[in-house]
Amino acid sequence: MSRSPGILIIRLSSLGDILHTLPAFSDLRTTFPNAKIDWLVSEQCKFLLKAIRGIDALHVLDTKALQRSWGNRGAWSRIWTGMRGLRQQHYDISIDFQGLLKTALTSSLSGAGKRFGFGRELVREFPSHWFYHQTLAKPSVQVHVLELNRMLAALAGAERSRAVCEFDISEEDRNTVDTALKEMEVDRFIVLNPGGGWYTKRWSPERYGTLALRIQNELGFQVVVTTGPGEEQLYNAIAAHCPGAPPLHLSVSFLQLVPLLQKARIFVGGDTGPFHLACALRIPVVGILGPTSPIRNGPWRETDQVVAHTLHCSFCYGRTCDTNNECMNIAVDEVFSAIMRRLEIHG
Repeated sequence: MSRSPGILIIRLSSLGDILHTLPAFSDLRTTFPNAKIDWLVSEQCKFLLKAIRGIDALHVLDTKALQRSWGNRGAWSRIWTGMRGLRQQHYDISIDFQGLLKTALTSSLSGAGKRFGFGRELVREFPSHWFYHQTLAKPSVQVHVLELNRMLAALAGAERSRAVCEFDISEEDRNTVDTALKEMEVDRFIVLNPGGGWYTKRWSPERYGTLALRIQNELGFQVVVTTGPGEEQLYNAIAAHCPGAPPLHLSVSFLQLVPLLQKARIFVGGDTGPFHLACALRIPVVGILGPTSPIRNGPWRETDQVVAHTLHCSFCYGRTCDTNNECMNIAVDEVFSAIMRRLEIHG
């Protein structure tokens, strides 16, 4: 194989899963510095990859319209046009980091000379593994999902590197964050992010409020609560349980989180995109996990902290729960102690 191959990365979504793929991308980029490395992504997540240095081109696969109506001729036309565009690139390698039938089929239709993907026990949809030339077998012990991605990249020839992905954030976004912090007179602060794509991943706002009060009173840090679109009620509930000194609130875009987190002392939150963004930026983190495994989905570095309870039903990855979400019944004392441990390590 040429030392400068054309490589197609396939990882459509979600934001957290794309962030988990960045270390594998860094390995590929470092191993093949002159290679053309393109990425196939969903329409709703392409904004994140536009901010990542070193990706040569983005290709967009938008299947949302087809999910709404399989008879949508316009959507089919755009997909087939996209497939023709992929084939015209004559990729030497495609690597499917998602393991769905649609991504495996896309890998095959891309015409890549060598197709890599996860094996039968790792793919998310059977029989996706049939579409690959080489597959990664399930490790004998559970590993973090980003390690699985790096192992898959290694199967395609990447060597492990220490490179860290860099984010190109616009001056407008940086200035927006700087201005907001200046107006609120924020200096030394800890970020709390109460949101989560699944309600089962969310720690209660009431406990976040109690935690914010303890951080302010006992540690002397300011607290900034970050929320995304439609999550303002989470901040209101937190503020209601932080009497006399409600934490500060910033509703920011995902990319605006980058300059904000780069100024934060610690990030505290659940298994969400912002949590893994903090990990990718190497910001000290404390994770509060419930239905997802700390080994597979927890912090990226050993120095970071995670608080989780192991129950008879752990770790179910359920988006609903029949047991009143008891795995997230985590005491404020436990999270506060984890913050203290992380502060001691971070200095």
